[in-house]
Amino acid sequence: MGDMMQAFILLLAGFLVVFTVLVLLIVIVTLYSKIIRLTQDAGKKRKELTHEEAVETSEPKRELRSLTRADIEEEDDEIPGEIIAVIAAAVDAVYGEKPHKIRSVKRERPARSAWSRAGAMQNTRPF
Repeated sequence: MGDMMQAFILLLAGFLVVFTVLVLLIVIVTLYSKIIRLTQDAGKKRKELTHEEAVETSEPKRELRSLTRADIEEEDDEIPGEIIAVIAAAVDAVYGEKPHKIRSVKRERPARSAWSRAGAMQNTRPF
């Protein structure tokens, strides 16, 4: 009878430890999610405030002049300012009221050849 009682006490102690740790983990995860949510909300509010300031100080939009092929072919290495203005207008049309900033405009590099892609796929295939 004494061994059975010790086994029962050990069983109850094990259950108590496991459930205590589970409750502790639930509390930690809940607090962590609340902290993350609060920081995200603070970031959204900060962005909204800076967007309102940007809208108040924004200049009226200017008219874009039409481009000719000679304007585009004139500079092979650099992207003409007119093209950048057209890209900026397209970004503004897509994003509208949301704050946006074009950081850089670069020409696209030539894509890999089919043989190069096949070799990369062959060499990186999982076992």
